[in-house]
Amino acid sequence: METTFHSRRIGIAVWIFCMVLSAPSAPAQAPLLEIGDVVVYPGQSAVEVPISLTASEAVSGVQIGIAVDPDRIYLQDLNLDGSVMQAMTVEFLESSIDLVEGEATLVAIFDDAAPFDQSLPSPDNVLLGTLVLDAATWLVPTNIEPIAFTDGVGEPALDNRVLVDGIGVIPVMIDGSLSVLSQNVLLATSSTGQAAAGEIDFEVSLRGYNVAALQGFSIALAFDPTIFQCASSSIEGTITQVAGAEFIEGVIDNVSGFVVVGVLMDILPPYDGQVIPATGIEMEFVRIYFDVSTDLTSSSQTELRFENDLGTPPISNVFVIENQSETPVTVDLTIDVVVDGVFLRGDADGNLRLDLADAINNLVYMTSACPDCPIPLCPKALDVNDNGMIDLGDAIQLLNFLYLGGPQPAAPFPDPGVDPTPDGLDCLN
Repeated sequence: METTFHSRRIGIAVWIFCMVLSAPSAPAQAPLLEIGDVVVYPGQSAVEVPISLTASEAVSGVQIGIAVDPDRIYLQDLNLDGSVMQAMTVEFLESSIDLVEGEATLVAIFDDAAPFDQSLPSPDNVLLGTLVLDAATWLVPTNIEPIAFTDGVGEPALDNRVLVDGIGVIPVMIDGSLSVLSQNVLLATSSTGQAAAGEIDFEVSLRGYNVAALQGFSIALAFDPTIFQCASSSIEGTITQVAGAEFIEGVIDNVSGFVVVGVLMDILPPYDGQVIPATGIEMEFVRIYFDVSTDLTSSSQTELRFENDLGTPPISNVFVIENQSETPVTVDLTIDVVVDGVFLRGDADGNLRLDLADAINNLVYMTSACPDCPIPLCPKALDVNDNGMIDLGDAIQLLNFLYLGGPQPAAPFPDPGVDPTPDGLDCLN
C-alpha cells in the first residue's frame, strides 16, 4: 500500500475528532463538502479535481475520505497548492493517497481548543485541495465514473467530518464524477516535461484519440523561436507509419515559430483504404524534435500550442473522418526549460571576465601544481579551444588572445551561455 502519512499522527487526529464528536449536536445548517466534476478522454493524465468547503459557521477542522475505482481512475496526488491550507495557520495537516485501493484522505485541524479564534470563518466554496488523477486508457466514452466522499477509508479508517466552531458535524456531501467524452483529441506530450538549454533533439510526441477511422490529419503547432528551433519531424514507429500513410508533408518555420504536418493515409493506387483505426486508446501520430537555444541565461517555462491558420496557405488542426474535416479538442504542452552550466569560455575563476589569473588557474588545474587549490566548478570554461579536453593548448590560446591579438575563445564568448557543443566536461555553477 502506497501512502503519504504516518498512521500514528493520523491516529492522534482521529482521536481529536472522536472527542469533539461527543459534543452537543451540530448546528441545523450543516456544512457542505463538494467534489468537482471533470470531463476527460481515455488515458488523459494529470486531471485536476477540486475539493471545496462551504459553511455558515466558523470551521476549526476537516476530515475527508474519498474513494474511486482504482481499475479505472489512478489517483496520483492531493495537491494543496493554492488552497486554504496555504492561506492560514494549520495546527495539524496530513494527506494521503493510496494508489492500490483508490483512496485519498485529508485531515486538517485549524484550531483544536476554545475560543477557536484560529478557525476558518464562514468559508464560502473555499478550496481545500485538488485531487490529481489519471484516467485509464480503456475507459468507455459516455461512461461516468464516481469520485465519492466515502467513510471508513484510509489507515486508520477516517469518516467525513467537519468541526464547526469545535463541534463535530456530519456534512452534506456532493460527490464528483469523471465523464469520458466521445470526441477527437489531439495532444502534445513529453516523457520528461523538461528540456535543458543547449539540448539537441528534444522529443515531443503528438498523440491523438480518434472516435472513428481516421483518413488523414493536419497538425499546426506553434512555439517560441527564442527558446526552441524545430529540427525535424518523424512518423517512424508511430501508428501513422504502421497503418501505411502514403502522404506525409511538413513545413518548419523557425523565424515565426511553428511547424505543420499533413498526413493522408491513402492517396495512391490500388486505394486499399488505409486508415488509422479507432482503437479506443490514445495513440502516437507524429514526433517533433527541437533544439533548445544555447543563449538562455535563466530557467523558464514555455508552451507548445496547437494553433489554427499557421503558414501559407494556412493550415489548421484537423482530423479527416468519412471524407469530412473535423476539429479535434487540443491539449497544449507546458515545458520547463532548465538552464544549467552557464559560463564564459576561458573564465577559469568564474568572475565573468578574462585576465592573466584565468591562464594561471588553467595551468595550475591542468598540471595539478597546487593539490590544495579548489577545483573549478566549471571545467568547461577551461577548455578555451573547445576540443573537449583541457590541455596546454587552452592556456596558450588564452594568453595569445589576451596579449598577442590571437583568436578569441570558442563560444560561449564574449557573452556567457551554455555549451553549444556538449561534451564530457562538467559545469556545475
